[in-house]
Amino acid sequence: MLYTITVNPVQIELQKTLTAMRIEEWLAQDVFQLKWWFLVLVFVVSIYSWWKLVDKARLQEISLYMAITIIFTLGLDECGEELALWYYTVDIVPIFPPLTAVDLAALPIIYSLIYQYYGTWRSFFGATVIMAVIFAFVLEPILVWGEFYVLHQWKYYYGFPIYIIMALVIKWIVEKIKSMAASAVSGIKKE
Repeated sequence: MLYTITVNPVQIELQKTLTAMRIEEWLAQDVFQLKWWFLVLVFVVSIYSWWKLVDKARLQEISLYMAITIIFTLGLDECGEELALWYYTVDIVPIFPPLTAVDLAALPIIYSLIYQYYGTWRSFFGATVIMAVIFAFVLEPILVWGEFYVLHQWKYYYGFPIYIIMALVIKWIVEKIKSMAASAVSGIKKE
């Protein structure tokens, strides 16, 4: 065997304790409170709106874009929280630290709708910059003001290029996958 995995029982117990504390705090302070209901509402309205607005003929492609966006947002959010750059004061569920309504619904849905409506790279980039301005300099401060989100070692303008780069990279990935799929289909038809 190339390497040995060692399990540290102290770390496992610390993780169990931390999870139990999160659940206790969530039950005592978050669930069914006004902020919690607000996040649930944002989540439900986001999903409903997306279903009404999404181009059903391109559902697979747009869903792929949204799924990759969810992976990126959850990963980045987890890193940010783990590094104590920010903290969310309320969560929809206790064992999933990110601001679920934003990470799993609102942000990916907005990204996917921009992808749907702005097909050229130029228009997509312009819409993405506008979205990044709104997210970084309007919505994030509102979330801080509303005490949903606490910044520790983070500034609003740090997120601005991340919102843009993330959208561009995801569009590139989806376009590459579409191209590869089209090549594969045309290769099969030629045979």
